Amino acid sequence: MVDYVRARAVADRQIRKWGAAAKLRRSGVDRDCHAMEVQLSSSERRSLKSPTSRVFLLSAVGLDVGPVKDRDELVLFVQPEGLVEHPPLRLVAPTRPLAPGGYVVYWEIEAS
Repeated sequence: MVDYVRARAVADRQIRKWGAAAKLRRSGVDRDCHAMEVQLSSSERRSLKSPTSRVFLLSAVGLDVGPVKDRDELVLFVQPEGLVEHPPLRLVAPTRPLAPGGYVVYWEIEAS
């Protein structure tokens, strides 16, 4: 039997380790999250909605309301200080939760 709670905790640790703190912005309201950019091969990049899009995994831990295309923007920060915002990235494809059995382990988004 698969332990989805443990799978979510492992995904959260990996996203925090290899990613960074970010925010999801909806109607001027920010929600804290952690995001990790996925490195894509050229063949994977061709399958994206836009060839300039970037793919991110978002930790589901602490993210009570998942991201929604056309409603949310992803805000990343200049590292290592994390105090200066990059311009917000708009979500360009429907969000995809990894949610076996209805329990969200993480979210995959495409943004540009």
